[in-house]
Amino acid sequence: MVAVFATAFLLFEIVARILAPTLDYDRVHIHALPGIVEEIGDDKRPRVVLLGNSLLMHGADGELLEEEISRATSGPCSVAKITPVGTAIRDWNYLYDTYFTEQNTHPDVVVVGFVAHHIPDQCELKMRRLARHFCSLRNLWDCLQREGPTFDDKAVGALSHFSALYGDQPEHHWTVSSFTVPEFGRGIRKINNILDGEAGRKAPKKAEPDSSPARPPRTYQKLARLIETFRKHGVKAYFVPMPQPESWNFDPTAAEVIVANGATLVDGRAIAGMTQADFPDGYHLGETGTIRFTRFLAKTLADELSAGIALSP
Repeated sequence: MVAVFATAFLLFEIVARILAPTLDYDRVHIHALPGIVEEIGDDKRPRVVLLGNSLLMHGADGELLEEEISRATSGPCSVAKITPVGTAIRDWNYLYDTYFTEQNTHPDVVVVGFVAHHIPDQCELKMRRLARHFCSLRNLWDCLQREGPTFDDKAVGALSHFSALYGDQPEHHWTVSSFTVPEFGRGIRKINNILDGEAGRKAPKKAEPDSSPARPPRTYQKLARLIETFRKHGVKAYFVPMPQPESWNFDPTAAEVIVANGATLVDGRAIAGMTQADFPDGYHLGETGTIRFTRFLAKTLADELSAGIALSP
């Protein structure tokens, strides 16, 4: 019986590993990361990496950005996008360490796009996804110690890293549900966009005299750690609060951490001409909004690149 179970598990694990790179467009992107990073190392300079999640994936046109910077600086430029869906500051730390630092390949410029809830230490822990896709054997133990507050979290992380069947289990469920339930995927994505957008725009409320105690202030040690990694490897870092359909409050403490640690803050929350119509799903930029944001970003980068701030031999 044990042998049958072990054989079945092994068979399912092999199938899961075969299917893993094609489960959805996000997994296609994640499994392409090694190739993207390798191309960065061989490409023309300055080498610009857009690092973030679906906000930056939809919100920035890499080809247009490359064209605009090259035209403005009268020189070559390369742009690559590293934008796995649903990622935040803890994911970006391990992702950069795994795919860039361990490969000894670094861009000249990195642009990190985010909204409020993506950069505090208190951002949502997605241990299964973090350990499966953004950790290597070298930093897995560090991840489990730093990010796993409980034994269960550590166990989930360890199992996810070594097992595609377990690590990608939610995506297998999603695939089955999408085949069996009409409009399942579209409905879930719409709900997630609404919830994620509200989380990003929600301002802290003042506690009433008889209300429960206020939440402890947000901290930004993971943000400082990521910036330190960039600085250590000579990468010029730009942190860009992303535009949203409604204005959102940017924690001044986060701004202080970004500037104090040597990165550049570029406020993209209010871009000339951008309206709610530029956000067709209420959270991500659509075609017109993407063009406006990309040109805004290109002008900022081109101005500094022209001044020689971000280039080094």
